[in-house]
Amino acid sequence: MDQKEYIKGLINGGGAFAIWGLLPLYWKTVSAISPYQVFSQRVVWSFVFVTVLMVYRGEWSLFIKLVSDRRNWGSAILPSMLISVNWLLFIWAVNSGFVIEASLGYYINPLVLTLLGLVFLKESLNKLQKTGIAFAFIGVVIKSFYYGKIPYVSFALAISFALYGFMKKKSPLKSLYGLGFETLIAGLFLLPYLLFNEFTGIGITGNLPWHFWLKISLSGIFTAIPLIMFAEGTKRLPLSIMGFLQYIAPTGMLLLGVLVFGEPFDMVSAISFGLIWIGLGFFSYSQYQLLSKGKKKRPDIPIQS
Repeated sequence: MDQKEYIKGLINGGGAFAIWGLLPLYWKTVSAISPYQVFSQRVVWSFVFVTVLMVYRGEWSLFIKLVSDRRNWGSAILPSMLISVNWLLFIWAVNSGFVIEASLGYYINPLVLTLLGLVFLKESLNKLQKTGIAFAFIGVVIKSFYYGKIPYVSFALAISFALYGFMKKKSPLKSLYGLGFETLIAGLFLLPYLLFNEFTGIGITGNLPWHFWLKISLSGIFTAIPLIMFAEGTKRLPLSIMGFLQYIAPTGMLLLGVLVFGEPFDMVSAISFGLIWIGLGFFSYSQYQLLSKGKKKRPDIPIQS
């Protein structure tokens, strides 16, 4: 994989995590309905948006062929389940006042993602990257230990998204088709739930202004775009690199939780997150060194071509 493709991977991966870091602002604006309805609306509108993209690009017929082949369902069912669990937990955490706990989950996720890359994909790390991981690991351990209880939501978010990233790394499906498949599978179960809510008077219609429909429909765009970028990033970068780009998102969430939503942030939190940021600094510097060499082949970092 040449340097140009590597940079494309960094742009796609970094951009996806930057968008995700700001998404709590949006989820708060649609909290007038339950997290379960928000999640269901997110899945359905994501499929609608992906469908529009495929039709616009003249790829709808290709997608239909993929869906018609039963063998392709096996590549999409598990990712669909994993991302559904992740989405629902995250929306619930944001709208229940646990933005910082959600950010902790996404700080833990890169460690899980890196472990998967080392064990299953035989990816290797240089000294700077190992140092960065060590600092980040210590920070996560301190935060988890002084949290006072097992952060179940954090670990569930971390594991579900790490496994989703691993599945996307190995998926033979094009990014757009994969997302369409995943949201189609989940939507088959969630659309009846939404219709039931609307027809029984506990949904949006009759309870909220008509323009709330416009607001909730944006969930499809805010969901699909970063996920497509994430999938493109995973195809171009090792999981270890994607793992550390992940720190962009929880840092944004952490800042929103403290500065915007007023959640508590004590000295222990400051120390643990500080160690994580030091680790990110080591890892980022290692990436700068690799890029500055201008080599088409990057040593010590195997990558899927």
